[in-house]
Amino acid sequence: MDFKLKRILEAKNVLKETLKGSYFEGFTKQLYTLLNKNKKEKYIINAEDNHLTVKILHRILTEKSNCIDIGCNTGEFLASILELSPSGSHYAFEPIPRLADRLRKRFPKTNVIEAALSDSEGEATFWYVVNSPALSSLKKGVWSHHIPNALTESILVKVHKLDNVLPADLKIDFIKIDVEGVEYSVLKGGREIIKNHRPYIIFEHGKDDNGVRHDSKIYDFLVDDCCLKIYELKSWVEGFPPLTKDEFVSSPFWNFLAVPE
Repeated sequence: MDFKLKRILEAKNVLKETLKGSYFEGFTKQLYTLLNKNKKEKYIINAEDNHLTVKILHRILTEKSNCIDIGCNTGEFLASILELSPSGSHYAFEPIPRLADRLRKRFPKTNVIEAALSDSEGEATFWYVVNSPALSSLKKGVWSHHIPNALTESILVKVHKLDNVLPADLKIDFIKIDVEGVEYSVLKGGREIIKNHRPYIIFEHGKDDNGVRHDSKIYDFLVDDCCLKIYELKSWVEGFPPLTKDEFVSSPFWNFLAVPE
């Protein structure tokens, strides 16, 4: 490992994390937008999806909605949840120790759990991407499409099933999932919560290792097993029908909304 490079990258990460939620966050976002305005299509789609996500949250959340943020990272999404649902009970899952600690300090009323979620209990190797911590994952190499020569290190983290963590009597209204390639395992681990409470779910899901298809098992699980409908974000906001299985598998987007029927 290049330790000099690691120190530089970690210093950059700490600076970005420190700015989150600070007085300077708005300015740094504007600067980032300006610097990236001529970059590739993915940045444009991400910016649009962020805008659509805010619209969706305003429509579906109430003051007392109970929410779960899986893969909370620096808490940008969680901040929006707390603004819209200040009286709800909220849980945030983040396996990277430094980030989990920051989340506890920034959001003292949120139940922050330093663990990854999957469909089993125990411990597992978690791959921390130093270049971009948001790409870190239980799945090795999932970041290679974004950063082919990423600097990574493995850490041992606790792993839980969502069904085993939350109070049995807590009604869940909304779940956000951003776990870089292990979405299906996370969903399976929360099957009882999803089937019983039928929450809205915003989830990021990239295509397979060949960049060709989305995982049809996710569609089968959410639609056939849990009786939800899946939409591209813009389609739901604009009132278009839900995706068929073929449309989901071949969709060019990577952010989706699952909605109770």
